[in-house]
Amino acid sequence: QILSVTCDNALNNNVMVDELEQLVPEFAGEASHTWCFLHTVNLVAKSLIWEFD
Repeated sequence: QILSVTCDNALNNNVMVDELEQLVPEFAGEASHTWCFLHTVNLVAKSLIWEFD
């Protein structure tokens, strides 16, 4: 069972999820992909600021 995989940037994480999905049949691919919490907060903040720009 794969619990967690960490790569050094978002692009590498996306590629790793795609590769694991092909190599490990039990891996759920995008459904198992978890974004970094700070990255998610940053995206939300940018979205909110964009509304007032």
